[in-house]
Amino acid sequence: MLSGFKSQRIDFRIVLGLLPLAWLWFVLIGNVGIEWTLNPQYSYGWAVPFLCLYLLGQSARRNAEGGRQKAENQKQFWLPAFSYQLLFGLLAGLYLPTRLIQEANPDWRLVSWALALEVTGITLCLLRIMLGSAGFQVSGFRFQASTFVFPLLFFLVAVPWPTLVEFPLIQTLTRLDVSATCELAGWLGIPAVPHGNVIEVATGDVGIDEACSGIRSFQATLMISLFLGEFYALGTGRRVFCVAAGFLLSLLLNLARLTVLTWVAAHKGIPAIAGWHDPTGVIILLGCFCGLWGIGAWLGRKRPKAKAKSPKSGESGNQQTEARSSEIPACRLPFSVLMLTGWLVLVEVGVEGWYRYHEARLPAPVEWQVAWPVNNTTFKDLELAPETRRLLRFSDARYAGWQEDGLGWQVIYLYWKPGAIAQHMAGEHTPQTCLGAAGHKFIGGKELQYLTVQGMKLPFRFYQLTDTPQPVFEAYCLWDDRASTRVFEATSVTYAWRLPPVLAGQRNPGQRVIELAVTGLPDQASAQVAFQKMLEKIISPVH
Repeated sequence: MLSGFKSQRIDFRIVLGLLPLAWLWFVLIGNVGIEWTLNPQYSYGWAVPFLCLYLLGQSARRNAEGGRQKAENQKQFWLPAFSYQLLFGLLAGLYLPTRLIQEANPDWRLVSWALALEVTGITLCLLRIMLGSAGFQVSGFRFQASTFVFPLLFFLVAVPWPTLVEFPLIQTLTRLDVSATCELAGWLGIPAVPHGNVIEVATGDVGIDEACSGIRSFQATLMISLFLGEFYALGTGRRVFCVAAGFLLSLLLNLARLTVLTWVAAHKGIPAIAGWHDPTGVIILLGCFCGLWGIGAWLGRKRPKAKAKSPKSGESGNQQTEARSSEIPACRLPFSVLMLTGWLVLVEVGVEGWYRYHEARLPAPVEWQVAWPVNNTTFKDLELAPETRRLLRFSDARYAGWQEDGLGWQVIYLYWKPGAIAQHMAGEHTPQTCLGAAGHKFIGGKELQYLTVQGMKLPFRFYQLTDTPQPVFEAYCLWDDRASTRVFEATSVTYAWRLPPVLAGQRNPGQRVIELAVTGLPDQASAQVAFQKMLEKIISPVH
C-alpha cells in the first residue's frame, strides 16, 4: 500500500455511477460505429475503445507507482469543485437537442462531434465529482479523475472528421500527391501528366481516389502517434515531434505507393493496378506503424527521468487526512448520479415520444420487392463499386443484367432499413447527380411521371444517355415506405436540409430505389412502354 493513500474495495456507488456513463458511451459508440463499419477510412475506430481502456489501466498503474508526489502535481490542473458542477449541468442540458437531432441525422458528423464532446465532458466532470481530487487505489491501480483525461480524450481520434475539414484536406493531399508522383515518374523515365485528380500515362489514366490521397494513413498514424506518446509517457515536445514524424512518414510512404502504382500502370496497363492497390495500401500502413513504434521507443529511452523527491517533514502526520480525502463522499455521488440517470431517462423517453407521436400520423408502410429473373439463362449478378457502397450506405442491394426479347437490361435495387441510416442518403444520389459526376451527357429527368405497377403508383424520372454508341434509356424510382405523397427530387445535404426532419419528427422510415437501364430501343416512348412491362414482371407488393 502506498504511503498516504487508503487501499479500498470498489464502492457500490462507483458501480452505480458507471451505469449512466455506460449508457452515454453506448449511444456514442453506436453512432460513430456506423462510420467505422461502412467507411474503410475509419475502420480503425473499432480498436480505439480497447486502446482507451489499455491507456487507462497503464495510467492508473503509473499513478500507483509514482506515489504521492505525482498526485500532488496533478491536483494543480483542476478547477474549483463548483466549476465541474456547472459544466456537468451545461453538458447534460445540451445532450437533449443533440440526441433529438442525431435521431434523424445519425450520419451527420457535426452531431457526432457534439455528442462525443458532451459524453466525454460529462464523464470527466462526473468522475471528478465522484472521486474528488485524491481518488482511490485498488489492486495496484490508483484512479484519480486526472487518470481518465487522456484515455477519454484519445477516443476523439476515432470520431469522423467534419466534412468541412476533411474534404479540403483530401483535396490538398491529392493535388500534392499527383504533382509529386508525376515529378518522380519523370525521374524514372515514365511520361506522366497531371489532370486534376488523375495522372495520365501512356496506357491510360490513373485516378487518385480518397483512399489514395493519403488521408487514411494520415489518420491512422495520428492515432498511433498519440497512443505511443502516452504509452511511453513522452513530454509535450516529444509528442508533437512524434505526431509530425507520423505525418511526414505517412506522406512519404503514400507517395511511394502512388509512384509504384503509376509505374505498374505505365508498364503493365491500367487493369494491373487492381492487383497492386490493396497490397501496397497494407504495406504503407505497416510501414507507418513500425516506423512510428521505432520513433516512439527511441524518444521514450531518451526522455529525462524524474528525480525522486525526499519526503517532507511532517508528511506522516498528513497521512490520515489524505486517506480520508481519498474516500468517496457519500453525499455527492447519489445526487449527481441520480440527477444524470433521471435526466437521461427523460431525454430518451422524450426523444422517442417526439418521433413516435409524429410517425403515428404517417400512412401505413407500403412495401414492395424485386423478383429477379434468375431462371433467365443470360441473367448474371453485377458488382457495385466499393465507393458506391461507402457513399450510399444501404442495408441491402442487388445489381444484375440480362437479355430479354432482344433488349439488354440492367437493374439496380437498393434498400435502406427503417432507422438504419438518415433518409437523405437515397435522395442525394440520383442519376441527375451521379450521371453528371461520371462525365455522361444525358437529357430528361425533369418531369416526374407515375407508373401504376401491381396497384401501386410509383414515381419515376426518365433519362436518355446521349454519349453512348447506342441509345441507353434509364428509369429511376425513389420510394419512401411511409410517405404521405409519392414524390421525390434530388436533394443537397446542407445544414438547412438537416433540420426539417427533426422538426417534423420523422426518422428514416425505410426507403428503396429501383433503377432500370435498357438498350436496343429507338426512342424514349418505346422505352417507357418497355419499362412498364418489365416492372409488372419483377415488382411484387409485400403484404
